[in-house]
Amino acid sequence: MKKIQLVLGLLIALTTVTTSATAQMKEGKISYERKINMHRNLPDPQMKSMVPEFRTDKFELIFNESVSLFRSVVDDEAPDPFANAGGGGGGGMRMAFRMPTANTYTDLAKQTQYEERAFFEKEFLIIDSLKQYKWKLSEETKTIAKQLCKKATTMITAPQMRMRVSIGGGGNNTDTTANTPRAPKETELVVWYAENIPVSFGPDNYSGLPGVIMEIDQDNGTTVTTAVEVSAKYPKKELVAPTKGDKMNRAQFQESMQKLMQDMQRGGGGMGGMRIRVGGN
Repeated sequence: MKKIQLVLGLLIALTTVTTSATAQMKEGKISYERKINMHRNLPDPQMKSMVPEFRTDKFELIFNESVSLFRSVVDDEAPDPFANAGGGGGGGMRMAFRMPTANTYTDLAKQTQYEERAFFEKEFLIIDSLKQYKWKLSEETKTIAKQLCKKATTMITAPQMRMRVSIGGGGNNTDTTANTPRAPKETELVVWYAENIPVSFGPDNYSGLPGVIMEIDQDNGTTVTTAVEVSAKYPKKELVAPTKGDKMNRAQFQESMQKLMQDMQRGGGGMGGMRIRVGGN
């Protein structure tokens, strides 16, 4: 009898392990919302009154065991957060916020990332090696989109906020730069990953964890990207590397951005992380 009980116990244990393994999701789609605190880096109260405190954008990550594509999702039905900013009327102030777009394709086998970036009329295709992050793992947990997640942290160099303010009306616009160049600073990046989805991918170019990244908190709430839905169904034919844009590596891309910023400050552009236009038209 004891032998029979032992055999039954082993069978139950094996069944539990098998069920747990098959329950793991290794391909699918995760929908995200990114919430940006627009006021965090605006020291001028008057400027804060011209823009909403938060901006929310939608993204999705489609993936299998070896590759992933993180891309923005256009929501045509979403209300314009700047529609009523600064008051109304034709002679009031108008704000135009433009966020640089990017699609990031990660190939684990080749240890390569392809980033398709668009800055207004300029398109770039950045091809470079996979970024390596020094993750510090924690046993702290929380549930995101019905997935049990664990916490991990790393230090990153925070990107600079670029802002452009155009003041005036009609055809006579006067441009000023709202911020001066600042030295990059190190900030803590907090992420939450789901081991039940054992793929080493995440939003943007973040990867290297024993599970998909479900949430990213950058600079203590300045920018928070959170998964809102997980699905096993995804458009497999669309899981391909981007091809549009001038090909370059990350260092070359940074040089191109510096040149574009200099051109913009001389009055020849309208490119950057954020632009505010105040005018009558």
